Amino acid sequence: MDSYSKMPQTDCNHCAVRVLSSFCGELKSHEIDLFMKMKRAHLYEKNDTLFYEGTASTGIYILCSGSVKLSQSSKSGKQQILSVVSPGELIEKSLLFHSGRHSTTARTLERSEVSFFYRDAFMEVLKSNNHLAMNLIKTLSREVENVQERTRQILFKSAKERLAETLLTLGQKHGARRDRDIAIDLELKREELAEMIGVEPETVVRLLALLKKEKLIRMDGRKIHITDEEKLIQLSD
Repeated sequence: MDSYSKMPQTDCNHCAVRVLSSFCGELKSHEIDLFMKMKRAHLYEKNDTLFYEGTASTGIYILCSGSVKLSQSSKSGKQQILSVVSPGELIEKSLLFHSGRHSTTARTLERSEVSFFYRDAFMEVLKSNNHLAMNLIKTLSREVENVQERTRQILFKSAKERLAETLLTLGQKHGARRDRDIAIDLELKREELAEMIGVEPETVVRLLALLKKEKLIRMDGRKIHITDEEKLIQLSD
């Protein structure tokens, strides 16, 4: 794990992203207070690593601000980005209820605040709180749907269609809408986009140029702007 800065305990009841969170958004005030007593808040810089694939997992991470990418490596060393985590989301949900080894590597894409909870303490709270346990089950159910959708992408969609869908997802989770323009607020390398859709970087460069020519997107350095969301949706379907 890379170096990080410890943060003062902020009040989760006044968290700006809580209402957007699939997990924290439905928690009651007394449940939030329980988590406040357990959490350890840390601030990570861009490109810091929270944990590595294959290392032992000791607890649960929730992203409070910034963005984190989850990736896996093949036996040949090729990287595949599985998802980009948004503020308010749980990081690596597969290890919520049991200890084990991380199946992914988690690395920040920008300066990010993360809350960490030791699993044993987290589980003790769950045992005595049915509402919280049900909320977690809902969160995991949504994750299963996301995995199924990603499998469908890989099996049935072309690289261009996968890129269109990935850009729409990034725009929804990390975008700022200005009239008809959606600015994806992440400076992604072409290699990272390639890892998201399972192609070579050269293919991403070619596809981005094609989408730009078709006036579906525009480029501002590494930042991508969606200029025709409706047509991009049609392309992704």
